Amino acid sequence: MIKRLTLLNETILDYLNQKNEVKIIKAFTNVGIKILDADFAFVWLKQNVDKKWHLVYKTPNLPFEPYEPRRTGVNNKVIHSGKIEFVKNFKDTPYNSYVDKYMKSFVIVPISFKGKAYGTMVFCYKKQEDFSEEKKILSTFLGNGIAQVISIQQSQERTERLKTTATLLSQEKLKTDFLANATHELRTPVAIIKGNVDLGLLRKGKKVKSANSVLRAIDHETKHLAQILSDLTLITSRKADLKNKLVIEDVNIKNLISEEVERFKVIASEKNISIIQSKIPPISLKGDKAYLEKMLANLIKNSITYGNINGHTRISASVSKKKIEICIEDDGIGIPAEDIPHIFERFYRADKSHKSDGESTGLGLAIVKWVAEIHGGSVSVKKLPKGTFFKVVLPVKTKV
Repeated sequence: MIKRLTLLNETILDYLNQKNEVKIIKAFTNVGIKILDADFAFVWLKQNVDKKWHLVYKTPNLPFEPYEPRRTGVNNKVIHSGKIEFVKNFKDTPYNSYVDKYMKSFVIVPISFKGKAYGTMVFCYKKQEDFSEEKKILSTFLGNGIAQVISIQQSQERTERLKTTATLLSQEKLKTDFLANATHELRTPVAIIKGNVDLGLLRKGKKVKSANSVLRAIDHETKHLAQILSDLTLITSRKADLKNKLVIEDVNIKNLISEEVERFKVIASEKNISIIQSKIPPISLKGDKAYLEKMLANLIKNSITYGNINGHTRISASVSKKKIEICIEDDGIGIPAEDIPHIFERFYRADKSHKSDGESTGLGLAIVKWVAEIHGGSVSVKKLPKGTFFKVVLPVKTKV
């Protein structure tokens, strides 16, 4: 008995993490054949989907094809009572069947655990079997053992399905939000262009000066619209596709930062914001200069946009362990803690106002993240007591 219980327990342990239900049933059926000294066997499961019995496994030497259990039959009786049915002499049963020529005795073991009934295991004997007390105990352990494993397997499946469903719902929400925000961003320049076209038509034949102002407004919004479409193309493209299009060259970080600082001095001066460039060592990396410029420009512009009047933006860079760190810090309005996990999402704005300044596409920080990652790096943000701190980490040599 000890050896047979050990074999059963080993099977339980071996198949606890098995995800294939048929493999579980096959393993326990074969173990049942051994510990109950049966000749052949088959297993019925009652599926919740269609409430029908399904023959899920039969041993290769089964000499007949079992009929689907009847409503008043012994399989239904066993699954509802949860009690094992031991039939010593098939001929003593009230069932007239063609299978009595293949077997003399059989036992039907319910597969049930904590009130949950899954099906039955039927073990058959060519010769009459008296079913010792030991085999009755083993039959109980066998039914409970396979039921526990199936219960765990189905519980894991349900958990995985719930996780998958939650992920799909989350992705669907992101898609919906993305489309809504993209529509919002595109609507503004299109409305301005349409308004100016209408205005131009009304002023037809009037002063050229008025016509020129209309055309300048249309030109400005057309460029803004083109920028939105360009940014959308960038962040919705697969990284694998765009990696092959990177123009890899030696990029001097000190020069890159100096050039971008010079570009944004005029914009910063409108709010009297000082751009402080720390002493940066002459460090270089392998990367696409155009994309790195876009990344740096978005970070500097962001610090100015959310910076305070008479404030400052501090930029520094350092190298260690074959990685370059670029840090941009401001003393502006800062970012609420609840918004920090989302600020690199497309179109996300911490102020929730959706107000565009006519220049922003709402994609700046998403592009920063995209550029950093496509170069094998990362970007992070930290809320300061006063202001915000961004850090970009890039490998010295980009892997393409």
